[in-house]
Amino acid sequence: MYNTSHGIMLNSRTAVEKKDYVATGILTYAEGDILEIELPEYKMFKLGDQVKLMVYSKGGIYTFHSTVVAMDHGALMVIIPPQTKDRFPEKREHPRIEISQEGKLQAIAHGAGSPKLQLEDEVGLQIKNISISGIGFVLQDQADRLSSSSLVEMEMDLGFSFRCVAEIVRKERAEYGIYFGARYVDLQPEKVNAVRAYVLRKQVESYFVKKRLEQKNELEKK
Repeated sequence: MYNTSHGIMLNSRTAVEKKDYVATGILTYAEGDILEIELPEYKMFKLGDQVKLMVYSKGGIYTFHSTVVAMDHGALMVIIPPQTKDRFPEKREHPRIEISQEGKLQAIAHGAGSPKLQLEDEVGLQIKNISISGIGFVLQDQADRLSSSSLVEMEMDLGFSFRCVAEIVRKERAEYGIYFGARYVDLQPEKVNAVRAYVLRKQVESYFVKKRLEQKNELEKK
């Protein structure tokens, strides 16, 4: 590989290869754990295909292996391998995905080392966004008991029960309560994998919705 500090740039010509077949397209999106290649021959691939990518970027030629995780008209989405992520200077590492899910606040501690206060009645909360590193949520009750550096135990419904401890890093008034931004604390590997899979699925869904809306707006302008 002939690489420089430029890294892998968007709009680079990209070859996608599977057994006995190679097609060439354009790398158009890279964020979080996924990247998109616009590819006229996308129908020659299917979900789960193991592929090799060769990206002809300004910084040189980059080769790595990946898996097809989503398809849309004229495009493939594949996973960015962990060892390849730092080669994308234009990519946001942990994008926050907008969601609307229910959750419950179960316990509070006012900073590391402070005693944990188990709530007698679980307090409902609304999850507004999620990333691999943290979450954003809105509280209507008990909000005055939380501040920056507070630790909270919570359970979220992500299509599966997801329990975690998070540290509050942001607090501000929202339309329907108080908004909190929090980052996970000591998340176990199996939980990291679970939230990564959830975020990946939601990221793909939201990206394709946004893309179709943009395509519709472009057609209406013509």
